[in-house]
Amino acid sequence: MSIILYILKIHLISVYFFIKIFRRRKNQVFFLSRQYDEIPLNYQYVMDSLDKDGIKYKVICKKVDSGINDSVRTHGNYSSTGGFISKLFKKLKPALKYYFSLYKQMNYCATSKVIIVDGYNLPVSLLKHKKGTKVIQMWHALGAIKQFGYQSTGKKEGIDPKVGKILKMHKNYDYVLSGSKGMNEFFSEAFATPIEKVIAIGTPTVDYMRERNKDIDKEIYKTYPSMKKKINVLYSPTFRNDNSNNLDALVKVFDFDKCNLIITFHPKVNNNIDDDRLIVVNRDKFSTYDIIKVCDYVITDYSALMVDAAIANKKILLYLYDYDKYSVENGINIDLLNDFKHISSKDEKTIVDIINNDKYDMKEFKKFQELYTPNVKNSTYEIVQLIKKCMED
Repeated sequence: MSIILYILKIHLISVYFFIKIFRRRKNQVFFLSRQYDEIPLNYQYVMDSLDKDGIKYKVICKKVDSGINDSVRTHGNYSSTGGFISKLFKKLKPALKYYFSLYKQMNYCATSKVIIVDGYNLPVSLLKHKKGTKVIQMWHALGAIKQFGYQSTGKKEGIDPKVGKILKMHKNYDYVLSGSKGMNEFFSEAFATPIEKVIAIGTPTVDYMRERNKDIDKEIYKTYPSMKKKINVLYSPTFRNDNSNNLDALVKVFDFDKCNLIITFHPKVNNNIDDDRLIVVNRDKFSTYDIIKVCDYVITDYSALMVDAAIANKKILLYLYDYDKYSVENGINIDLLNDFKHISSKDEKTIVDIINNDKYDMKEFKKFQELYTPNVKNSTYEIVQLIKKCMED
């Protein structure tokens, strides 16, 4: 695999060298994402603000096939060149599409003053850009509850260290946006970036979670009428490669007479559940963010969704049934069971008992909010000011 990646690396460096020579840089911003096929909320909010200020921008949002991502992870076990080629051959069509899209990405990198990304992007981190070009990492999650990036290299669910080194994982960032000062250290470690470059101004998700849209609320209640009648409890676990979620155990002890159990899963997870007692959200119609706003409790585990819910002032409960296993295979930045022991548990009965008997510890919830939610009035405004500063430098 290393040989293939080195050839790709040298090839892209050579191509980009000539692109930089023949393409003049403009006073524009380039938004690049491989997380989504459509423009994500964070980008849209910033772009709308740039429109008002007359600042030009380009955008490419092209989700990379999950098979390509998995092939460079430790659990993929494709350390041999033959194994990697075999995996890549099965994904040849999406791999070729991604390869040819890199040319357009490199063109915009060379012609933009500011580059904004929401994850690792090959041309942004691998290549040497024109002097004065600024790169802002606007990570797609506000929190770093579970470890990622350089924190998890070599672990079962992390990137293969050799791949990370060859492809210069998360290099070239001038600024990294964090959701709170309490998260700065974790973002610094994950991106192997000096903590001075990490700034706790959040992302536009912060602004969105503080807003309420009555039209969306009305549509949710129209689609799921029972949500107007009972306590609403959302269960939204993080993505696991084995697709486990322990939902069955939670269902067995849940009080459906008193509460609604609402389900949102990660887009990679099959959303088909045959249980009429559950409200399985149509993710093509409603975002998890919007569902959170009409819920009373949000049950999750290691997902940064707990930060989003806390911003919306929704009671979070942490169902950590596989805490020991997850700590080893993924890694966790916060000792949730000890630091927030009254709102977290390995046992589903404890979680449900807190809801049924109104035992929620608001003092501990306020502690979480103070530590891990942003202390800014308007994240979008702060980001736009940072972009303007970068364009003037």
